[in-house]
Amino acid sequence: MSRDRPSSAGETPALQEAGRRRYSRAPLLLACLGLLTLWRLLAAWHGNFELYADEAQYWTWALQPDWGYFSKPPMVAWAIWLSRAGFGDSEMGVRAISTLLYPITAWVLFLLVRRLFKTHPEREDMAFWSALAFATLPLVSLGSWLITTDTVLLLFWCLALYFTVAALETGRWRDWFFLGGALGLGLLSKYSMVFYGLGFLAYLALVAERRALLRDPRPWAAAAVALLLLLPNLLWNARHHFVSLQHTAEISQLDRALFHPGALLEFVLGQFGVFGPLLFAGLLLLAARPRTWLGDPRLCLLAAFTLAPLAAFIGLSLLSRAFANWAAFSYVGGSALVVAVWVSQGRRHWLVAALLLNLALAAGIYHAHDIARMLDLQLTRKSDPYGRVTGYRELGQQVATRLQAHPGARLLSNDRKLHALLRYYARPWSAKMRYLNPQGARDNHYALSADLRDSPKGEFLLVSQAVEATQLATWFAQVEALPPIRLNLYPDYAPEYQVWLLRDYQPVVPAPQNRVGFSDE
Repeated sequence: MSRDRPSSAGETPALQEAGRRRYSRAPLLLACLGLLTLWRLLAAWHGNFELYADEAQYWTWALQPDWGYFSKPPMVAWAIWLSRAGFGDSEMGVRAISTLLYPITAWVLFLLVRRLFKTHPEREDMAFWSALAFATLPLVSLGSWLITTDTVLLLFWCLALYFTVAALETGRWRDWFFLGGALGLGLLSKYSMVFYGLGFLAYLALVAERRALLRDPRPWAAAAVALLLLLPNLLWNARHHFVSLQHTAEISQLDRALFHPGALLEFVLGQFGVFGPLLFAGLLLLAARPRTWLGDPRLCLLAAFTLAPLAAFIGLSLLSRAFANWAAFSYVGGSALVVAVWVSQGRRHWLVAALLLNLALAAGIYHAHDIARMLDLQLTRKSDPYGRVTGYRELGQQVATRLQAHPGARLLSNDRKLHALLRYYARPWSAKMRYLNPQGARDNHYALSADLRDSPKGEFLLVSQAVEATQLATWFAQVEALPPIRLNLYPDYAPEYQVWLLRDYQPVVPAPQNRVGFSDE
């Protein structure tokens, strides 16, 4: 795969090749990852941005670690529980585990590529640039500032790839069992880990000599280990009417009318932002020119675990919908695939350009407010990339002040996202917060874990943007409107929140017979 290059004076090509193999890029990679992590930590401390609603929801899950939650398997909650234990409950503390896990994933990718191409004279360069390309992806740059299910999923996907390479190389049962462990932990992170099976089947289709693995007990043993690790979550779902699996099916919207070319275009264009403009363009070229990689089983492996799941999500976006980040795990192998081909073709200038462009995008993510100040621009809610998560810290403080004025009242909400954000930002006064769910719908975590029906008596402080006094009068014995909370956040945006003092919930709609209650307090 590598091109022959002219030797330096006094050096034979064989000596140059041996030198390239001996020289490890590991110290340089560790230094680069360390600098990237330091930059991200300092930028996060400087930016001091608030939690997204989903992050706040995951934080509430972490208050009571379990084997499952309404919309996701448990790994993200476990990760936040660990992060809180080590770094505290601040926004940076909640997200710290994410900032640390992405460099670890990049390191595993380095080891993976070095092992996969161990006989290649440029394996160190391939491994180094693959890991650095992954670490600078826009997806990773933004993800390092957030705590999401992708944070842990990408690590276990990368570990699964590593142990797949190890198992194919050695054939040892131990490596197949390690693969099963990585797959099981990935499934506990996000159910889309099942697409690893699609990638494996695509690899067998591309490499004929590997198809005998379908009759080999070792891959099936790995699958059994994965299912064994997932079993507690499946049992949790069975006890809770499979709410997680139902939610996963619902958000895919497969019951919609078929064929949505606009959604398909939106998804594909979104991948330029997820993977990076030049890297995704390079990946599209490789997909269009399979002869570039079809002759090499190593590249076929990376292509199978990249292109097969990515194609599946492209198809899903056409048939129903798919969010841009849903195919994120494809770019673990995708980073290595594009880099390996470019390095072997001597196109390092493309790599440098792609990484510099991705770093420029990261600077835009991390320093948007600083750039606006330098250019003397007044941000609005629409122009501020963090406009959607601005103001909840102030709202939480004002709600906490209202709760202190009514010490017997429990905080109440009727919106999932607002519930999660107030639960975090109105601490400690929000510890016994409840969720107003008059229709008894089982459509989010708080409808299951904090439904007001479970403790309807007493005084409540409702904070809401969408509720009418006439409705409240039919649900509560006493209703008193308090002064609203108005936040002057931007010149074009000053949200107002209604505040109500209520007593004794008396719903007119009977509670569903199959509702299951559990607490996150």
